[in-house]
Amino acid sequence: MNLPERILLLMSPSTGTAGSGPDAEVRVTRSLLPRIRLIEALNGARSVRVVLLQAPAGYSKTTTLRLWDDSDQRPFAWVRCEPRYNDPALLANALVAALGTTGIDPELHELLRSPVPDLSLLLERVADAIRDLDPFVLVIDDAHLLETDPAWQVLYSVISALPEGSQVAVATRAHPGLPVGRLRARGELFEFGMSDLALTRGESRELLARLDLDLGDRADQIHEKAEGWPAALYLAGLAIRQGSEARPEAVRFDGGDRVVVEYFRDEFIRDLPEDKASFLLETSILEELTGPLCDAVTGRTDSLEMLQELAAENALVVPLDRGSTRFRYHHLFRDMLRSEKRLRDPDSKPGLHHRAAEWLAANGDISRATDHAIASGDFELAGAYIWLDIADLLSRGRIATVDRWFEAIGDDRIARIPALILARAHREIAMGRGDETFFWLSVAEREIGEDLPVYGDVFTLRATIGAEGAAGMIADGKRAAELMDPASPFQVAAKLYVGVGLYLTEDEKARDLLRETAREAAMISVIIQAIALVQLALMELDDGRPDSAHDYATRARDQVERSGLRTLGAMSLVYVVLALTNAELGRAEEAKMDLETGSKIGGGILDYLVWHEAELVLCRCRTLLKIGHFDQAERELKRAGLAIGRIPDSPRLEKWMEDCRTELEKVRGAGGIPISLTKAELRTLQFLPSHHSFRSIGEQLYLSQNTVKTQANSLYRKLGVNSRAEAVMEGRRLGLLKGE
Repeated sequence: MNLPERILLLMSPSTGTAGSGPDAEVRVTRSLLPRIRLIEALNGARSVRVVLLQAPAGYSKTTTLRLWDDSDQRPFAWVRCEPRYNDPALLANALVAALGTTGIDPELHELLRSPVPDLSLLLERVADAIRDLDPFVLVIDDAHLLETDPAWQVLYSVISALPEGSQVAVATRAHPGLPVGRLRARGELFEFGMSDLALTRGESRELLARLDLDLGDRADQIHEKAEGWPAALYLAGLAIRQGSEARPEAVRFDGGDRVVVEYFRDEFIRDLPEDKASFLLETSILEELTGPLCDAVTGRTDSLEMLQELAAENALVVPLDRGSTRFRYHHLFRDMLRSEKRLRDPDSKPGLHHRAAEWLAANGDISRATDHAIASGDFELAGAYIWLDIADLLSRGRIATVDRWFEAIGDDRIARIPALILARAHREIAMGRGDETFFWLSVAEREIGEDLPVYGDVFTLRATIGAEGAAGMIADGKRAAELMDPASPFQVAAKLYVGVGLYLTEDEKARDLLRETAREAAMISVIIQAIALVQLALMELDDGRPDSAHDYATRARDQVERSGLRTLGAMSLVYVVLALTNAELGRAEEAKMDLETGSKIGGGILDYLVWHEAELVLCRCRTLLKIGHFDQAERELKRAGLAIGRIPDSPRLEKWMEDCRTELEKVRGAGGIPISLTKAELRTLQFLPSHHSFRSIGEQLYLSQNTVKTQANSLYRKLGVNSRAEAVMEGRRLGLLKGE
C-alpha cells in the first residue's frame, strides 16, 4: 500500500498485515469513504480468480478492499508486501501465516508453518491444504514491492490452486508480474484502473462532508483540481478543517507524491509539538513500531503511550493489532519523515539504526537486526548476525535474503570481515559453486588469524571441502573442535568430517564417531545427520550387510524428504547410496529410479567437495555395474579415477576403484592421444591442481578471470574432459603435470 492510500486511511484504524482480518476493522464503517459502486462491482465479480486494482498511490486501493472485506461474508486473508518478500521463501511464509484466517484446520496450519527450505514442497502442501477450504479471499496489498519473478511465481502457484469460489485480490502501483493477458483471455480477471478508482463529483462532496465540511460549489472546485484523486481531496479537506492559513482554492494538488510530501512537511510536522515531531523523525527508520523498540531507539521510556496518543490523533500512525501495541507509519508519511530527518540531522541516522539492530538482536529478530546493522554502516555487527544465523538461513532456503545482504555490503567489505568471509564461503557450498568456494576459503585462510574467535571455523570450512585429502579432513576437523566453543553447533559438523576422513582411511573408529554424529545432528542439522547415515550405510555394505545398509540409507532419504531438502546438491549422495543398496539387494528398478533422482539433484555440480564428489561418482559406477549398465559404468569409471586423484590418501576409495576396474576389464579401452596445448594453456594447467579459483589464478597471472576461464575451457576441450579435476588427472596421465 502506498502513501496517498495510506493518507486516505487516516479515517481507518488499521491497514492490516499478514493474517489480519475484519475483526480489526470495527471502526472502519463509521468513518471510511463509502465506495458503493466499487463494492457492488466486486460483489458481482465472484466468478473470477483474480481481482486486480492497479493505480498510482492515493487511489484508495486498500480502502476499497477493506470495504469489500466488510461487505463480504467470506473470510479475507491479508498479506501486506514488503521489499524482503522478494525472497520467495519469506513470501511463502507470509502466505502461510495469512491462511490462518481462512478457516483452515489449526493442526494443518501448524504443519505448514514448519520450516521447509524446498519451496516447491511447501507450495504443494499449501495447494493441498486450501483445495477443500470454503471460499475465501486472499488480498496481496502493496504488490508493486514484489520485483522478482520467483516471488510472483510463488503467488501464481497459489492462484492456480484456489478452490472454487475463492479469489486473490492484488493491489499494486505497477504492472503485476502475473500472466495478465492469459487471465484476461480466460475470463479469470476483474480489473480496476485509475479511472475506475478516481472519485466521482458526488463522492468527492461526500468525502468532504464526512470531514464536517460544507463547502458548496467549492467542493466541486477542489474535485476538479484533484481530478478525483482521493488522497489529494482528503488532504485539502484536512487543511481546511484544521484551520490552515492556506486558502483551499490555492492549495496545489497535482497527483504527484512530491505534493503530498511538501504538504506534510509544511502543514503537519511544522505545527507538531517538538516532542512529538522528534519522536516521529527518530522512529521513522523502523518498519514496525512497538513501545520497547522505540524506547531503545529514542532513549525514551514512554514510547508506547506516545504511539497510542499519535494513533488516536491521526491514523497515519496505524495500529497493527487490536491491543494497540504494534504500529506502523503510512508509507508515504514514513518516507516524508525520513526525508525530513536527513535534512535536519543527517548524522544521527547510523546511531538510530545501530540501537534498533542491537535491540532486535537481543529480542531474537536476527533478520531485521541485520537489516538495521547494514543500514547503520556497522558491517562487522551485520557480519556477526549473519554468521550467527547462516546455518539456519541456508537450511530454510533463505538464499535470496542472504544474497540481498551480501549485495548491500559488497564483496570488498565481505573480504575484510571474518564472519562474512565464512558465511560467504558456506553460501557458495550450499549453491554448489566449487570455484567460488575455494576462492573464499583462500580469503579466509589469508584474513582470519589465530587471535580471532572464528579461527576454529576456518578449520571446519577446510574439513568440509576436504582439499587436503582424508588425512587433512581428520586433522582439520580435530583442530576445529579444539578451537571452537564446546557448545557451538558447529562441533557436530567437525565431528562429521573427522568421521568421514577416518572412514576413507579405513579406520574402525569411524563407525562409533559417525553413529554419535547421526544422533547429535538429529537436533541440529538434518543435512549433517543424512550425510552421517549414508556413511554408515556404506560401512554396512563394505561389511557385507546390505539389508542394514539399506535401512541406514532409507532413514537418510526419509529425513531429507520430510524436511524438504532434496533440492540441495549435497543430498544427491543420499539417493545414490540408496540406489547402491537397492542394487546390492537385486532391486534394479528401484536402483535406477534412485540414480535418476540423485542425478537431478546433483546435476551441474563440478569441482565440489572433494570427498563428496569421489564417493558420489564411485557409488554411481558401482550401482551401474550391479544393474548391468556397463557403457555408463565405463564413463563413470573414468570420472571416478579423476575424482580419486583429488583425494589420493584414501585406501577405501582405491579399493572401490579397483573392484570397479576388475568388473569392467573386458570393456575398458586404451587411452592416450597426442595433445597440442598453447603456452598460455600449459601455464594455466599448472595452476589447476591448487585450490586457487580462476579469479585468484588471474590475479597471479595478471589476467582477467574471464581470460583464465576461456583458457581453461580450451584445455578441457583439447584434453577431452569436462571439469577442472578431470583436466588435472588427464594432465598428469599425459605427463603434462608433475605429481600424483
